[in-house]
Amino acid sequence: MSSTFNILIVGALFCVLMLLVLTSLLRSRLPGIREWCLANGFACAALLLYAFGNVLPPLIAYEIANGAYAAASAAMLAGFRRYYGKEPKWGMLAAGVAAAVGAIALFHYKFDSYAMRTVVVAVFQGVVCLAIGATIMRARRDWTSHYPSLFTVGMAVVVATGHGIRSIIYLTNTGEVTSLLQPSPWNLFFVSAGTFVLPVLTFGAVMLVHDAMLAKAELAANRDFLTSAWTRRAFFEHADRELLRARRTGRHLSLLLLDVDHFKKINDAEGHAVGDQVLIDLVKRAATVVRGMDYFARVGGEEFAVLLPETPREAAAAVAERLRSIVAQSGIDKGWSKTTVPHYTVSIGVSSARGFESLQDLLRRADAALYAAKAMGRNRAVSEADAEA
Repeated sequence: MSSTFNILIVGALFCVLMLLVLTSLLRSRLPGIREWCLANGFACAALLLYAFGNVLPPLIAYEIANGAYAAASAAMLAGFRRYYGKEPKWGMLAAGVAAAVGAIALFHYKFDSYAMRTVVVAVFQGVVCLAIGATIMRARRDWTSHYPSLFTVGMAVVVATGHGIRSIIYLTNTGEVTSLLQPSPWNLFFVSAGTFVLPVLTFGAVMLVHDAMLAKAELAANRDFLTSAWTRRAFFEHADRELLRARRTGRHLSLLLLDVDHFKKINDAEGHAVGDQVLIDLVKRAATVVRGMDYFARVGGEEFAVLLPETPREAAAAVAERLRSIVAQSGIDKGWSKTTVPHYTVSIGVSSARGFESLQDLLRRADAALYAAKAMGRNRAVSEADAEA
């Protein structure tokens, strides 16, 4: 058996391996995986047809084999488009595959030229690879991390460049190679490189999926399942970092602690489902007050915390009052929740970091201010200075 035959068989086995890996990722429900599975299925079939081309009918060995490989590349591009939230242009992709197969048939039956058939395949594969790279680059704002995306883009560009070089070489040396299985140096090199294009691009796709799954798991761990506010654990980790940064830079850092007034009565009178909607409504209202750099977290049943970096006490007190005011409008304005919530209010305690104190000290003073707000009749924001007076 020739070296080319062995390379094609190994490439087919790699496609099977990638197909098994992708199948194991289907449960993640991330878009694009089904298309990538389809791509590796087509690629495996195409490589096997290439390998046994000498014993197969010409129609299968040429048009069907190359059509399957073109369909594999088209499905790979469709997968990347779907992964990044764009609908695959199936009509255009099908037309491209049909045009490639038609050109191969032209240079098989009318003008028999292995070199021109190779150029057709190389041009089609190169254009698809460039389209994959462009698809990923256009979505760079959505990258969760750079390495998997840059790796895949880099591989796509390398492959496209390789196909361009291959086209030039075969156009200028039309008589040297007459068959895919011919063991010439150039043929062996390009067959070896081309055989592993789909597995390499699939490897990039798997890295993207793995990265997205990690980001999804991290988000699930750090976000409250009901309100989507940050969790208590995530809040304390972030607050420790911000406190250290405030000490290092000498900048202000303030904290708000708030909870829903008479929340137990709301649950008892309206039911827990309404109580849940109150908490969701509170987070939506808070989102209109806090900045992107602030950290809003659910730290207890109906208790929330807002970390305000680079914010002195007076400014924090103003934020607390705006938050209290917009929450006090609940039950009147109806644009915040999909379901109507009853009128409710919040009490808020405000504190600011002092020197080299610990996070627990900052929390303790905010908690004391919160209890002072409740003692004064609730539905108010009280700063630590007022609580200590």
